[in-house]
Amino acid sequence: MNRILEMYGLTGKISVSLLSSGHINKTYLCECDNRKYILQSLNRDIFRSPEIIMRNISAVESAFEKYSDEMVFVPHYLSCEGRNYIEHNGEIWRIYEYTDGNSGYSPYRHGFAVGRFLKIVNSAGIRLKNTLNLHDFGNMKLPMRNIHGDTKADNIIFGERLTVIDLDTVMSGYICADYGDMIRSVTAEKFSLSAVSEATKGFAKGLDGLLTTEEIDSLYSGIVLIISELAERYSGGQKNFPNKTAEQCLARERELKSQLEAVESCGNEIREIINKCFEK
Repeated sequence: MNRILEMYGLTGKISVSLLSSGHINKTYLCECDNRKYILQSLNRDIFRSPEIIMRNISAVESAFEKYSDEMVFVPHYLSCEGRNYIEHNGEIWRIYEYTDGNSGYSPYRHGFAVGRFLKIVNSAGIRLKNTLNLHDFGNMKLPMRNIHGDTKADNIIFGERLTVIDLDTVMSGYICADYGDMIRSVTAEKFSLSAVSEATKGFAKGLDGLLTTEEIDSLYSGIVLIISELAERYSGGQKNFPNKTAEQCLARERELKSQLEAVESCGNEIREIINKCFEK
């Protein structure tokens, strides 16, 4: 660990501890000269093209440097010899500055963070490459945009400022996928139209006029498709989620189907909320 940190220019008194959160990459909290960093080794079994992932992340960071925002940020990755990752003993390692937070959550702030992230990465002239086949929405007649790909609440740090993290899934796709996953996350514990409304208000505010009429009309479908897709993945059990038991997969599948029923029973109300939030 010390050798890897030295390659990034971090020396002196260093402490490293393994973080329990995260099931895909090995993640460590590092403290050096009273500053904190997150050190990660990419899981090559999941991410077969880690170099492309890191180039995508570099492009996202450059977009945020070009369109600086006072409220929404992405992590700053340290560089070594002009790259934001290093290869060491057959593994790819990257390190970024630690951000404290996870207080002050609200559906509105969640929606705003996702919307502003999408506004920035789609306004800077970058084109993200696909490395994972996460969402199969078929051939929708909608613009292909740069998206985050995993917009659950765990991937946003809610402090005084909002930091969008876990950028390994950024790719080209449909905006409705990010909206749908956000609403799935916002209503995961308890379905609430007021939570949908607040999240959608923040989402529309963050996007600041980015979407076409057709994209706005697709947002409700994004919720249904994302929840359906995830329920189907859990129906595959441990084949898709080897870190969970068969009973846990079945329970999660049932939760998602119940959530989908709640969404579909309020379909008209959700469409009205979307239209109201995006009306000019």
